[in-house]
Amino acid sequence: MFQSQWTSEPMVHLLPMDWTAHQEGETVEVWAYTNVDTVELYLNGRSVGVRTFDRKTTVDGRPYLETTEATGDDKAVTGGPWPGSYTSPNGSAGKLHLTWRVPFAPGELRAVARRGGRTVATDVLRTAGPAHAVRLTPDRDAMPADGRSLCFVTAEVVDAHGTVVPDAAHRLAFDVAGGSLAGVDNGRQESAERYQASTWTAFHGKALAVARSGTRPGRLTVTARAGGLRTGTAAVRTDPARDPATTPPARFTPGPEPVPPDRPVADASYSGKPDTLPAMMLDGNPETGWSNAFCTEPTALLPALDGARCSDRVSVRWDRPRGVDRPEASFTVDDRHSLPATVEVAAWDPDRHRYVPVRHAAVEWARMSDAPTLIVFDRLRTTSLRLSMTSRHPGEPKGALRISRLEVPEV
Repeated sequence: MFQSQWTSEPMVHLLPMDWTAHQEGETVEVWAYTNVDTVELYLNGRSVGVRTFDRKTTVDGRPYLETTEATGDDKAVTGGPWPGSYTSPNGSAGKLHLTWRVPFAPGELRAVARRGGRTVATDVLRTAGPAHAVRLTPDRDAMPADGRSLCFVTAEVVDAHGTVVPDAAHRLAFDVAGGSLAGVDNGRQESAERYQASTWTAFHGKALAVARSGTRPGRLTVTARAGGLRTGTAAVRTDPARDPATTPPARFTPGPEPVPPDRPVADASYSGKPDTLPAMMLDGNPETGWSNAFCTEPTALLPALDGARCSDRVSVRWDRPRGVDRPEASFTVDDRHSLPATVEVAAWDPDRHRYVPVRHAAVEWARMSDAPTLIVFDRLRTTSLRLSMTSRHPGEPKGALRISRLEVPEV
């Protein structure tokens, strides 16, 4: 958003950030941030619509681009043409992005920004295939060989066409020649892996290696390996330095492998409150459970927010593979929660490093609150199952989801 407001060079940027983590036919809200007045969106070469900004002027005379529509983001506005929406001093309301609602289909999503009918910027999202290789991208071409300078190298797990695989979680092993490894990371705040190690797990298909230059001019080479993937390499020129470091760098060893839990571990894409975390699906207490219900208290400008999320996911994993074919999820039905509109199950595939939909799934919905809903499918062996659910009443307070108990019997 900031780039679209602060730069003059034509640009367009699409959200969401990937065109992979969706279900066939699912309606995806697509945003385009741009500093160009007209954008056309294409899905697999077919137009899904043209959207345009209106040209507006601030009270001090500066031009800017904005849609003209209600935004519902300021309850303090009770009159005028846009009640409930922030109204700028020039009397207008609108959004700084363009919006489409697109039924998902795998392939290519392309935004074409035009000015005066001429294409001036594009952005493309592509559906990722199976993980194929590790791609390394350094943030610079050269650095001084002073033993202190750092180079930040982005590691991406990509498919055969170079598209980042957004759910890839491979364990990457880094090595540096002509310098040393200063640290690793992946941006996941919950990670318990060591920053000062030579291995790290990819998060959303990405990780970061921080390489330190050596004291001999020439070349610094970073290598990243992962099981089943083509090795990635990146090289940076190292130039003579006047004052090289004299203290040798620390040498890192591989970090410990993530310790397999000795009990089932639950996770979720979102939890509404601190006392409705995913672990509460597994604690055996029917009074507790996971929920995505939330309520944001009203402020001077914004009303209380408690509308149900459109969809969420929960998962459970074990320390070893087990045979499964019929998980039971006990959904709560009350004034805040309802049965999901749909529930789909996927199992972790260690060879493809992703969740794969189960085969021949059938749902036997419970008739009472907190009674088990049974999901039956072809038997398989896995270390993790994921349930993807959609709300029957998205945006409404009664449409939240709650699971008081999740059982996955071993068969």
